[in-house]
Amino acid sequence: MNEKLLPEKLKTIHVVGDDRSDIYRMVTAQLRHSGVKLVESSDDAVELNLGNISVSNTAASRDNRSQVVEYLMIFNTNYTITLPSQSPQKFSARFSRVFLNKSAQALASSREQEQLRSEMEKQTADLIIIQLSRVIF
Repeated sequence: MNEKLLPEKLKTIHVVGDDRSDIYRMVTAQLRHSGVKLVESSDDAVELNLGNISVSNTAASRDNRSQVVEYLMIFNTNYTITLPSQSPQKFSARFSRVFLNKSAQALASSREQEQLRSEMEKQTADLIIIQLSRVIF
């Protein structure tokens, strides 16, 4: 990540969220790599509030026996950026992927779903950093 991507006003950020989650760890790692100092809450620090992640699977297609052939995994999260003395700016990230229903290969299907989720978390972390570079002051 290029250090010049983020404006100077975003060089100190307080991140709020589940610090045990993968998305939290990815975002904070990218921020540190971008030269951002992560701080505890303060009146003059920008606050990035990472919302909850929701993941759902819905049937995308069925065969002639009405058995699900493909599922659509939908990954959704919201986050808020609050600058000192300004109203919060709200954003959302939503990604979807189609995967095959491999009922005879449940373990392989489970691994594929985990891999898709991991990819979407990485895309979300990247999107959050890009969105931070576009914050309106």
